[in-house]
Amino acid sequence: MSRSSRAVWAVGLLLASLLLTAAPSAQAQVGIGVQIDCDGNPELNVRPSENQDVVILCTVSNSGQLESTISVDYEWQDDDPRVDMSLSEDEFTLAAGAEEEFQATFSGSPRIEADLSLDFDITAMITSVMVLPVEQLNQSATYSGELTIATFGMVDLTLTDRSTRNLEVSEEVSIGFTMGNDGNAEDKIEVNIANLAELESAGFSFPEGSFVAETVMVEGTSAERTIVLRTPSEVTEEVRMQVVFEATSTNDGTADPMQSTVTVVVQASTTNAALVGGGLEELSQDQIQLYAAIGGGVIVFFLLIFVVGRLVRRSGGPELEDVTELDEPPMPVAAAPVAPFAPFDEFDGMFDDLDGPEEFDFDGL
Repeated sequence: MSRSSRAVWAVGLLLASLLLTAAPSAQAQVGIGVQIDCDGNPELNVRPSENQDVVILCTVSNSGQLESTISVDYEWQDDDPRVDMSLSEDEFTLAAGAEEEFQATFSGSPRIEADLSLDFDITAMITSVMVLPVEQLNQSATYSGELTIATFGMVDLTLTDRSTRNLEVSEEVSIGFTMGNDGNAEDKIEVNIANLAELESAGFSFPEGSFVAETVMVEGTSAERTIVLRTPSEVTEEVRMQVVFEATSTNDGTADPMQSTVTVVVQASTTNAALVGGGLEELSQDQIQLYAAIGGGVIVFFLLIFVVGRLVRRSGGPELEDVTELDEPPMPVAAAPVAPFAPFDEFDGMFDDLDGPEEFDFDGL
C-alpha cells in the first residue's frame, strides 16, 4: 500500500471513530444497527422415554451501513437448575445489510411439572465497527421468548388382590384397585374393563358399572376403588375367564394405557350332583366319625332289644312284667308261630347255660 493510500485509510478510520463517538443523531446518519429474531417459543417434552432437546432458529442482521462485529448472549428471567440453554454461535462479523442464522438449544430434566414456565432473552450487541471498538454505543437488539413444558400422561394401576377368584353361579365379587399418576400434571384417570364385550357374551355382568374415573394429583395415588362383577346365572361346565382392567390418562391421548388382569373361575351348577351323592363329599372326617358312632349305637340298641325279646319268649311269659320295668319302651311280644317243625335260629344254644328264667337277673340289665 502506498503512503497516500495509508493516509486515506487512516483518515477514514478517524472520521468513522469521530462519527461513532458523536451524538446518537450522527450515529443514526452513519447507519449503525443490529436486529435479531427467532422462529418461535420452545416447548420441552420431558416424558422419561422421549426426553429430547428443543431447537429454535434465530437470525441476526447488520442493519447499519458499516461492517460490524456482533456478539450474541442469552439470559433467563428466572433461573431453574432443571432447564438449560446453549447457542450454536456467539459472535458474528457481518457486512452492511448482511445476516446470519444460529441455533438456540433448550434442554430439561425428565418429569418437570407442566405448570413451569420460564422467560428468557437472547440479545445481539454490536461490539465493533470496522475493527474499532464501540461498546459505548450500546447498539443492541433483543428477542424475548418463553419456555414451556409439554404435558404428558403416565398412569399406574394396582389391583388389591390379583389371586384367582373361584365363584359359583350368580355370585358377586368386588375387585379393588388404586390409580397412580406418574405424569407431570394433575390428571383424571379412567379405569374400564378392556374385554367387556367378551365377558358380557359369556354371561357376566357389572351391576354397578364397568367404568371408574378419579382426578389424581401429580405423583399421587387414588383411594381404593372397586368394580363389582357378577357371574352368569347358569353354566353347564366350568368357565375360566380373564377380567382385564385398563387405566388411561385424559391429559394425554398418546400415553400408553396400563392393564392388569384377574382370573375368574365359575363352577358348574352342583344341584344334580348333590341329589345323587347326598353331599357326602362335603362332610368332614369328624362328622363322618360322629355319624358312624350314632349308627353303631342304633344297631347295638336294636340288637339288645332283640336278645331281650328272645329271653322273654324262652321264660314262658310270667316274667313279662319285670321286663317292662326297663327304661326302654316295652316291645310287643308276638305269639309263638305254629309250625310243623322248629325253624333254624342262629341264636339257638347261645343261652343254654342258663337253667331257667329265675337265674337271669333282669334288674341288672
